[in-house]
Amino acid sequence: MSRPNKNEYNPYFEGYISLVKGDSYNEIKNNYNQKVMEYWDTIPEEKWTYSYEKGKWTLKQVLQHIIDTERILVYRALCIVREDTKKLNEFDQDKYAESGKANLISPIDLISEWKFLRSSNDLMFKSFTDEDLEKTGTVGSKNLSVRAVMYIIIGHALHHINIINNRYLNF
Repeated sequence: MSRPNKNEYNPYFEGYISLVKGDSYNEIKNNYNQKVMEYWDTIPEEKWTYSYEKGKWTLKQVLQHIIDTERILVYRALCIVREDTKKLNEFDQDKYAESGKANLISPIDLISEWKFLRSSNDLMFKSFTDEDLEKTGTVGSKNLSVRAVMYIIIGHALHHINIINNRYLNF
């Protein structure tokens, strides 16, 4: 497997994909999976309800957003692999964050959900053949490959970790 070509995803996702180094799912998983799963255990308790600016998400909402986004992306990948021809829609991340009620969920439960989700999705991607990874579908009006989804999922988490370090934790 090689990295996704630019025609396999919406240009919006380039920032996420560019954060991910590796040319196979195993390499990506080995490089990042432990890092993105364990990162959340390092967040101080008092920071979970913090927002760096009025109208910005709390850290609980950020993690819920990452969880929701991964679920949606994985659903898209599964539909593409299983050759489902229904139109796959984009989603409004802000509406999901508003209605998600993440601030009512304990950090421990959010972290547990995240770790189970990542582990489950790793097993699904492991089951896909090279032919499956090259399959493409349409989301909104843009092309999306299963291979690109794998990079987007990890890159999206890394993107938010960078924002958290810079704006929430001031590292």
